[in-house]
Amino acid sequence: MKNLLMTAAVCAAACTMAADTGPVPERKAVTVAVQKNVEDGWAWMMSTWHPGTGMLYGCPAEKVQPAKDFANGLLKWYKGCPHGYGRGIGDCAIVSGVSLSMLCDQYAVTKAPAVKDDAKKVAFGLLNLARSHGYKGFVARGLCAEDGKSICALSSRDQVTHWVHGLWRYSTNDWADTETKADFAKLCVEVAGLMLRNVTPENEYNFLQADGSKDPRGICTMWGPKVYPHEAARLPMIYAVAWKMSGDVKWRDLYEKYIDEALDITLTIEDKPTKTWAGVMPTYSLLQMNTSLEVLLGIERNPVRRARMEDAARYAARMADERAMDMMAHPEKKYYGLCVDGEIALAQLMAPGWAYSADERAYLLRGLERPLTRSGVFNASHMAAAYWRARVNGVL
Repeated sequence: MKNLLMTAAVCAAACTMAADTGPVPERKAVTVAVQKNVEDGWAWMMSTWHPGTGMLYGCPAEKVQPAKDFANGLLKWYKGCPHGYGRGIGDCAIVSGVSLSMLCDQYAVTKAPAVKDDAKKVAFGLLNLARSHGYKGFVARGLCAEDGKSICALSSRDQVTHWVHGLWRYSTNDWADTETKADFAKLCVEVAGLMLRNVTPENEYNFLQADGSKDPRGICTMWGPKVYPHEAARLPMIYAVAWKMSGDVKWRDLYEKYIDEALDITLTIEDKPTKTWAGVMPTYSLLQMNTSLEVLLGIERNPVRRARMEDAARYAARMADERAMDMMAHPEKKYYGLCVDGEIALAQLMAPGWAYSADERAYLLRGLERPLTRSGVFNASHMAAAYWRARVNGVL
């Protein structure tokens, strides 16, 4: 196993720049091959993009769940439901949110006009997830390609987290489309309004399904005694973005109401050994924790709060590192996630001040060597996002 680590580390080192001698030819060759894999993967992903809905679907548009399966425009999830969340639409908000953040990083590196064009297209789809179905303030998982408005009634805090993060990152760029930014300002206030109405003790702090019915899985819970450390910052994140996008101090006051307790809950993650969280914190939860903290670090100016946020983000990065090294040393082992390699890498790359090591670069490159055109859109989006964030950070 040591040989595996050493070989991967050498490969990783080939993608870094020698400070005194410039690029090494072998390193440059690896860099070109990896970037081509990422760009090919993104081109393949954009082939699933639907001009009517703006969705990046998990399957070809013609195979997305047909409109006839959505009773009155809603697909109800239940245990054993043959349709699940709806074929091809189960994670459009996550995939598109991660992809839009990725395009912001790619543009920072390349300044390519085509990247701006793609970002506007992906942002269009994300906005539609909160406006095309008619349920004010509700962020859907995806839209039926056939009618452009039918949805699964059940969303999740994960979908909302990446929806906010992707559009926030896009909207804080001076090159972003001004109409898109204005639409996001309106819609994020509506999302915050839904949270204010529904996330109450009476609803067990859950924002409920699109039609106001009870969430059958508990995955829309945003606050209260059932919230884990990696989930606690999500609600104040939404209020903070609504404040910044609208200028309405009502949302600032709600952010202030929740943020300190949210950080107290988040930092309880340090009270137990990292391995004790493995069963309740899949790899995507490490990424989503740092996703919410990244948004807050872009808004919060109080140095004490910022230090606490950064400390929490680095702790999640440490947990991700332990899992990555465990899997490198024991290839038969895999921690649960939807795109483990990408989720682990992004959780580390998003942590301020995290010293990304050669072993971690090796782990990232191991994932980037697999053809992204042969993976699902979830995997391709996360691996491409990890690649471009690594480029922004100077890791690759």
